[in-house]
Amino acid sequence: MSLVAVLTAALLVAPLVASSAFAASASAHERPATTAGPIVTDDGFAPARDAAARLIGTGADGIDFTSLAPVDGADRYEVSTVDGRIRIAATTSGTALAGLNAYLGSIGQNVSWNIRNVDRDAELPLPQQPISSTANVSHRFYGNDTEDGYTGAYRSWEQWEREIDELAALGFNEVFMPVGSEAVYFEVLQQFGYSADEARSWIPLPSHQPWWLLQNMSSYPAGTSDALLEQRTELGRKIADRLRELDITPVLPGYFGTVPTDFAARNAGSRVEPQGGWVGFQRPGWLDPNSPVFPAVADAFYGASERLLGASTAYKMDVLHEGGQRGQVDVPAASRAIETALQTAQPGATWVLLGWQSNPPADVAAAVDPETTFIVDGLSDRYGIRDNLESQWSGIPYAFGTIWNYGGHTTMGAEVKVWNERFTQLRTKAGSKLDGIAALPEGGLNNPVAIEFFAGLAWRDDPVDVNAWFDEWTERRYGTDDPELKAAWRILAETAYTLPTNDSFAEAQDSLYADQPSLSAAAAASWSPTGFAYDPERFAEALDHLLAAAPAASDLPSYRYDLMDVARQVTANTSRTLLPQLQQAYGNRDRTAFTQLSEEWLANMQLLDDISGTQPQMLFGRWIADARAAAADEAEADRLEFDARAVVTTWGDRSAVNAGLNDYANREWQGLVGTYYTDRWERFFQSIQTSFETGNAPQSIDWYAVGAEFTGSTDTSAFLTEPEGDIVALAGRAQAAHDAAAAELPEPPSAGTHFLSDLPFASVKLNSAYGPIERDTEIGEPAAGDGAPIRLAGVQYEKGLGVNSPTTVAFNLGGRCSAFTAVVGIDDIMNKAGASPNVIFRVTADGEVLFDSGAMLKGQAKAVSVDTTGVGILSLEVDPNAAGSPAGQAEWWDRADWADAELDCGEPEPTLEVDAVVETRCIASKAFVAVRVGNGESGPIALTVRSAYGEKEFASVAAGKFATSAFNVRDVAVPAGTVTVEAERLSDGVTATTIVAYEARSCG
Repeated sequence: MSLVAVLTAALLVAPLVASSAFAASASAHERPATTAGPIVTDDGFAPARDAAARLIGTGADGIDFTSLAPVDGADRYEVSTVDGRIRIAATTSGTALAGLNAYLGSIGQNVSWNIRNVDRDAELPLPQQPISSTANVSHRFYGNDTEDGYTGAYRSWEQWEREIDELAALGFNEVFMPVGSEAVYFEVLQQFGYSADEARSWIPLPSHQPWWLLQNMSSYPAGTSDALLEQRTELGRKIADRLRELDITPVLPGYFGTVPTDFAARNAGSRVEPQGGWVGFQRPGWLDPNSPVFPAVADAFYGASERLLGASTAYKMDVLHEGGQRGQVDVPAASRAIETALQTAQPGATWVLLGWQSNPPADVAAAVDPETTFIVDGLSDRYGIRDNLESQWSGIPYAFGTIWNYGGHTTMGAEVKVWNERFTQLRTKAGSKLDGIAALPEGGLNNPVAIEFFAGLAWRDDPVDVNAWFDEWTERRYGTDDPELKAAWRILAETAYTLPTNDSFAEAQDSLYADQPSLSAAAAASWSPTGFAYDPERFAEALDHLLAAAPAASDLPSYRYDLMDVARQVTANTSRTLLPQLQQAYGNRDRTAFTQLSEEWLANMQLLDDISGTQPQMLFGRWIADARAAAADEAEADRLEFDARAVVTTWGDRSAVNAGLNDYANREWQGLVGTYYTDRWERFFQSIQTSFETGNAPQSIDWYAVGAEFTGSTDTSAFLTEPEGDIVALAGRAQAAHDAAAAELPEPPSAGTHFLSDLPFASVKLNSAYGPIERDTEIGEPAAGDGAPIRLAGVQYEKGLGVNSPTTVAFNLGGRCSAFTAVVGIDDIMNKAGASPNVIFRVTADGEVLFDSGAMLKGQAKAVSVDTTGVGILSLEVDPNAAGSPAGQAEWWDRADWADAELDCGEPEPTLEVDAVVETRCIASKAFVAVRVGNGESGPIALTVRSAYGEKEFASVAAGKFATSAFNVRDVAVPAGTVTVEAERLSDGVTATTIVAYEARSCG
């Protein structure tokens, strides 16, 4: 991810220094802070000083860190000048770093997640005026349950140390920390009847452990090892201790009953509720918290957790996550038993639950004590489903949370404007229980502007002017007041960071280059948006502005990262522009166009790979290298590489792929795009090329087998581990790729009547598995041209379109046509036993539905007649009507027909049989334009011939005769040009105009 350091809380709330003060320039501030004299560090603030030294180097020597009493229990900080030094006073060590980041923002610097705009070891200026801010909520939580798996389960301590410093600078005071929890389970299982080997085999490898902790799966892709247990326990303890040093609460996994499925057979008095499946995996069992054994298991768990990872005041647990089974468990009583076990082990500790889908269930929320329970909601930016949480969750306090990223996707986007308004609305309404924020991206280190804006919600009392905020962000981000950079970010603010307000998605669309190949591809991840979430043309204008700033900004790391990210997104968006054109070429059986488009598609994928290769965060090679570095030997390195490859590709085995997990964690990383994604599309395009040659349907491809081949490989030869490439040059190529991808509409129909089967398609959306759209036959089998004559309700039609749902085919009318007629229905070929087609036909004009057939079954036909006056694009859609079809049979060979589909585009314009030839000639070193016009009519015509060098009229040219004229250019050369020939038939006055081009010629 590219998450930039959160909002300088002071920049959002307190009075700011002048916005033109950048780059820690002493010229903008009268005096630099002195590093001489005693350095003040109050008790408990040495960790803040150490972190400041890591962030800004020796500049920290000019800063004093002192304690500040909270006001009404609220965290706060103040930055001021005392005795010629910068003084940061704060309630906690971590909050002091938020104050430091606020100060840095005031001088045009910024601590960001992956790219910092910090002038290390520079002499820092004194603040021109005090900077202060007070948190408006108690809880500032970071960390989705899945974050460790999708951000990097094999991160080193150095990577974690950097992230902790950045999270503190962003103002967070609670961080979910699961690393090392596997060692807790390892010890506990051995106390309850399991051998060390059995316990190790039950615990998944690190990339997949988050879902094991959520009680979704176990053991995949292999069990853990002693070396990994020891390594991750040590790392987890270091992470937790560092968080504690900075007064940030490490929120640890708690115990709510996850056990192997055979636990009851080994432990008398226990009862395990089977949990069924989860997206192709078998879940672990749920030890009923009401059973007598549960308190002992929980006590062993918390004891091991405290000894290995240290104690905490907050523990995270989610019962019945994503479809967990209640079975015979008394869930309210079980909730109280889980709560009792926690309070017995850690009195006063908070049970943290995730607000996600239907969790926590209402009866769980009603059963527990609101004083020791807190909910981090992942869906607060969704309307409707999150409007009355106080009642839904029985008064439990909660955090306003968001998940702007799923699976670690690299797509840019978030609901910034929704956050800006909705957070304050929910926090200040009567009876509100909102007392926190929760940044919950499934994968971290992306969308830096999103986390900075979101984290700043906790430090400002009112919504901000978003445009002004983005202007200030740009100044902090780059340390310069550049109008091109500001223009770029304003465009990004109104597109990718103003996603549609809805209840379905809080992220933008992913890339179809990362999707399992299909001409009907809509989203690489099964549960992602299926179309553009913003105007891609407007978004691309941001790249123009960023490139315009290159001469002044190209040396800035933050600029190079952002240029990469925007150029990558612009290139990724071309996939959604090109795919409809590929569908159309396939539907038209236009092999030449299909070949050109597929070559353009693959070239864009190579460009995408090259663009991503310019930044270290975007290198698949590093992802793999980190995994292998965690291994104790070569065999384990291979297992860990498989773990790291699988989680971002197939995710699981064939059953998981079939259930929808394939490409859930897709991302546009160098190496991943250039090998796995490209290989899949090359195979797919070759299958279609073969179908063009043979006339057969494209051969199906076992995509799981392709994925398994990749995840099982250890070939990293195409993966960079160090960035390379000129991002400015590559971004220019991304601009060109975007422009080249734009589809050209076919010419509108000429005057007259036209069957749609004789016209070019403007666009096509279809499921290519059923074959191309057939012209003048029903769709037939998957091969092209294999349909039978169209028959509806016993009537045969010579003209029409044969399709299978879902299909949408569009035509460019260009406002020229007045009426569309057709007969629609299921082809009679489906009048057979066992066939139950059920579809809906729709006619749409420029987005407005003009005709809806309602559900249509076999044997039915219906006439269509709509007015198309002024219509630009006419779309014919066949909807599979899943709601009205038998289970599993929607989109199953329904063979829908648009019979006699015809447009009336008015009377054809008159034409005359006139043949005009224009040539350039040289006569005596002078250039001439010679014109010869033949009359192919049956009677005489009048002609007027016009050129740039004069005109000539012919009152009457007999049938079969010619009129000639030569225009003297009066020069030795003539440039290319045109001649206009106007003809009039003398018998009835009908006229026609012809324009003929000629080439340049030199006579010198």
